[in-house]
Amino acid sequence: MEENQKFKICLTMAGAVSAGAFTAGVMDYLLETLELWEKAKQKNKALGIAHASYDHSVPMHDVEIDVISGASAGGITGALTMLNLVDQHYQPVNKDNPTGKMNRFYQSWVEMADDDRADTFEKMLAKDDLKKLKKGEKPEALLNADPIDAIANSMLKLDQLKEYPSYISPDLDLVLTTTNLRGINFQLDFGGYGKSDPIITSHAGFFRYKLAHEDMPAGIPTGNELYYVLDLNNPRDMNYLKEATLSTAAFPIGLKSREVAISQEFINRYPLYLFGQQKGIRPLLHENTVYKFNSIDGGLINNEPFAIGLKVLREKNPTDLNDRYAVVMIDPFPNSDHDVEEENPRPDIITVAKGMFKALRNQAMFNQDGILDAIEGRDHTKFLIEPVRKLKVGKVITPVKKHLASAPFSGFGGFMDKSFRVHDYHLGRLNCQAFLRYYFALPEAGVASKLGLEPHDSAKLRFAFNEKQFDVHSQKFFPIIPDMRVVKARTNEMYHENYGTDAQLDFMEFPVIAEADFNRRYKQKIRQRLEAVLNATIGNFWFKALNRLFIRKPVSNTIIDMILKDFRDSGQIR
Repeated sequence: MEENQKFKICLTMAGAVSAGAFTAGVMDYLLETLELWEKAKQKNKALGIAHASYDHSVPMHDVEIDVISGASAGGITGALTMLNLVDQHYQPVNKDNPTGKMNRFYQSWVEMADDDRADTFEKMLAKDDLKKLKKGEKPEALLNADPIDAIANSMLKLDQLKEYPSYISPDLDLVLTTTNLRGINFQLDFGGYGKSDPIITSHAGFFRYKLAHEDMPAGIPTGNELYYVLDLNNPRDMNYLKEATLSTAAFPIGLKSREVAISQEFINRYPLYLFGQQKGIRPLLHENTVYKFNSIDGGLINNEPFAIGLKVLREKNPTDLNDRYAVVMIDPFPNSDHDVEEENPRPDIITVAKGMFKALRNQAMFNQDGILDAIEGRDHTKFLIEPVRKLKVGKVITPVKKHLASAPFSGFGGFMDKSFRVHDYHLGRLNCQAFLRYYFALPEAGVASKLGLEPHDSAKLRFAFNEKQFDVHSQKFFPIIPDMRVVKARTNEMYHENYGTDAQLDFMEFPVIAEADFNRRYKQKIRQRLEAVLNATIGNFWFKALNRLFIRKPVSNTIIDMILKDFRDSGQIR
């Protein structure tokens, strides 16, 4: 057994629209916990194992986050994670920093673009972007993306960089999925004569980044590697990251698409990466050109990019990965459709249209090779963090059906009130706390072979827990990332005197808003935005008249009724 060989981790963050606040909360707690553990280990190393004050209850194995993959809201949080890790001023959200100062996760996902003038959703309904359209131009999206741009400009920058901490791979990969509306054409050599050979088109794409360091120069790497090395001190490279982040999060139709430019050199490397070969497959591009395309939400095709994350992880560790790794997927909206007895609906035109788009999207996401690769039969290598909210009535705790306050209106609900995002952010922190303490673990019997070190008996006494709580005869597990706030996991004892309320996080009250307040803030603005978008799209005098007299009111009322119904179903409106 090789001591202290690092246990590799791949983090995957699924798309979630405004419920990205949950994913951000998870990541905030994860990074804070890793840093607390690292400081405890460094203290032990400085003292030496023979020192009287050496704390044997601190596990001394090493983990390393090697890959982060994300789609849509998960892609945004992945980019924010990379920046927070190298930001000298980053601070976690906790009892000492409840307002999230110096924290991109909180400022981006909770504060968003709210200010004294207007909240984020009011700004997304503003018509400023439509006034900028030139004659003949059509609106780019239903909503105004200027607030999103403002958040990106504010959060995707750095004043003072530091090196990655030791629990992050110096060659960390950030992979952001995207949907390429133009597509890349590949010609296949079927033994024809050029023009008669078949052509296939790929619309699924990704951006893959590393950060430059002493052994990895910035720019396009030599060879066939399909990633770009960022120098975050270079405004150009920071802009690349910003555009890729906005690209993966360009929710179709709701938010505008983003134009992306890629060097032809990268496109020429695609066949080897996508198909495992270059001979017989070539991209169809003009020589010495920059390939440009409009990019929309990466979640449209690959909303849970665990397979690409695992592929990169294996690519980086071709010989020594074995079972000493874990893929952790953070998914605010995991598919929970277990109904196998649903009656097949009558095939009318509306049902067929809805079913067609659902089928296309589900099949696009059904990556057979990726799924088989991810579930290849290894135990304790795949983990999921999903929202779990419980209701406390006296001493009785029961689970509820509606977990996220941002969930209504297909995940756009969080844009409409900050209290929804605050709740989901702290639910993410709480769920991550429970995950690290009681789920992200390995069977104690084989922990040494996986983590590279046999935990000291004091560490086992402190952190090990039984599969069935309080059943000492059930299988014991040991956490992969120990939480230093724990005194004794088996009996749920925490260091309250050292960490206060952070030692054992609690569920927040589920937020509600008043219907009258919603109508006052948004009803007229939704109507005005809809009218302006339709007018700019059709551009006809008579249509504008009909729109004002007959169209905008019933259509906007339908949209408003849908939103309010979702809030009522979630118990979030009074």
